[in-house]
Amino acid sequence: MLFKSSIWEPVNTDEEYRETLKRRKKFIPVLMLGGAASIAVSLILMQSGEEKEFLAGLYMGIGCGILGAGAVWFLRIRSLLKDEKKLRMKRLQEYDERNVQLNLKAHNTAGVILIFTGYVIMLVAGFFSMEVFWTVWALVMLYFALFITGRIIYGKVM
Repeated sequence: MLFKSSIWEPVNTDEEYRETLKRRKKFIPVLMLGGAASIAVSLILMQSGEEKEFLAGLYMGIGCGILGAGAVWFLRIRSLLKDEKKLRMKRLQEYDERNVQLNLKAHNTAGVILIFTGYVIMLVAGFFSMEVFWTVWALVMLYFALFITGRIIYGKVM
């Protein structure tokens, strides 16, 4: 629910919501392919020795989690598409103005905290590791580039 109402256009009718669910359903194989890729990377890392054991386990867990979440998401959408009453209730819940505003506020707050945390990490990392500094710097700059791009696009669309 955290990102659903944020990345999909708002809907006003059950039929529009049904179409949105069908589009989401098409996204699920891409999500699950990412999970399978994570598992494949994990299997490759398992062959490279003990020093990569932690990463192999991490990627395996993430990949299995993504595959499981994709399967659950698929089954939930399929269930909603079969039951008109559930579909209507879920639409009203997901696109309730309060829930949409809560999600937007949470995204905004998380972004601000992420930027401040990144800045603090850059300050500290400058003393210990330039690799960490440049990685965090690149991520912060990527965030701002994506934010500005999104702002321009949404400014034209909305």
